[in-house]
Amino acid sequence: MGWMGSNGRGMALNKASAKQILGPKKFLLMFLVGFGFVRSAYAVDLFNVNPGNLNAATFITNLGKTIPNLMQLVTATAYVMGMFFVINGVFQLKKYGEQRAQASSDASLKGPLIFLFVGAALLYLPTTVRVGMSTFWANPFPYGYVTDETGAWASLLKASFMIVQLIGTISFIRGLVMLTHLGGAGAGQQGTLGKALAHIIAGVMCINLYDFLKTVFNTLALGN
Repeated sequence: MGWMGSNGRGMALNKASAKQILGPKKFLLMFLVGFGFVRSAYAVDLFNVNPGNLNAATFITNLGKTIPNLMQLVTATAYVMGMFFVINGVFQLKKYGEQRAQASSDASLKGPLIFLFVGAALLYLPTTVRVGMSTFWANPFPYGYVTDETGAWASLLKASFMIVQLIGTISFIRGLVMLTHLGGAGAGQQGTLGKALAHIIAGVMCINLYDFLKTVFNTLALGN
């Protein structure tokens, strides 16, 4: 019982230090995402499976099976954040009107407009992503990797593409959220706009990974 108590106190201290370093919101988000990934990736009966079959391919394939549900979760989260930003933008517009009525020199229309733009982009996330892909490709085809082929290699390839697309969607949303820092007090840190655009562009490339790889191969003359 003594060693169990000491281990329990040690785990509590580690969690507390992690919360202090990451912040409560980031710690909770990383915990939920990590728990979901591990639970989905090893969604097998460990008592009725051969340990020799547990490898990286199995991990990726099992994780790929849950990507549609995770994508719905990410999209729903984007909708909630979009609604929050729109409401915040409306309240900031009201505050801007009051400041203008009082002839305040601190009144700025940039913040409310940025919140309204980002909120609308998140509420219409599929359309926003489609516009982002159309900026780089005339006819984007993000699901070109889907074929009628079966087998372990085809399943692994499909799961890998889906995982990268999920990461790209999260990066795209993060880039949009970072744009709201430009409308806050102090107009954000230096380089915020560049970081936000980097996340958005990288997200578009990951979401349309199939066309991106084709572009790279054609540019380097590596064949199909």
